[in-house]
Amino acid sequence: MGLFIPILLLGLLASVSPSTIVVFILLLATTRARVNAAAFLIGWCVSLVVVFTASYALGGVRASQHGSGRNAVDAVEILLGIALVALAGQQWRRRDVPRTGSGVTKKFTGHLNPWQAAIVGVLEQPWTLTAAVALLLIRHHSAVLVAFIALVVFTIVSTATVGLIFLYYSRRPGDAEARLFDLRDRVVRAGPVLFAVVSLLVGVFLVIDGILGIVRT
Repeated sequence: MGLFIPILLLGLLASVSPSTIVVFILLLATTRARVNAAAFLIGWCVSLVVVFTASYALGGVRASQHGSGRNAVDAVEILLGIALVALAGQQWRRRDVPRTGSGVTKKFTGHLNPWQAAIVGVLEQPWTLTAAVALLLIRHHSAVLVAFIALVVFTIVSTATVGLIFLYYSRRPGDAEARLFDLRDRVVRAGPVLFAVVSLLVGVFLVIDGILGIVRT
């Protein structure tokens, strides 16, 4: 349970990433919407498999679990948390600045093919949250089955929002178009606040978890 609860919480935070939601909705406006959306999700999941596999392998190295290696992992976790808290403050100060979209949004919309959509899925992975998950896997190195279940849990939860959007679009494409673009505009406007809250929560969690890890060493 010491691993699964933070994995679940980080997955929930990843599922409400403003950038991911905006880009995914724009993918549904491309020429091959369903195929591109599916490719996006595949790219997302493949990147998670790579991160989880590498993190599990690193967690199995004896040096990462004892002495200075363990402390180094905790220190990296604390530094990442502090950086996220600082980023949260920066985004909060910019919450009233008008926004119409992001550079990623403008670059990757239009006539995408499935391979490009899969790449977008990798790029739009909330990497700060994924990095936090990787650190958790290294610190709480468990059996292969436990790591696999953690991967499944994080993948399902982190894609819950875009998965529901995809399901809604597939079932009611006519109604979904207008409603989803209205949702996109709302997310763009609320993006800095959402990002600030997510970054603050994750940052505080990482700092506390890292400090507890050092104390227990």
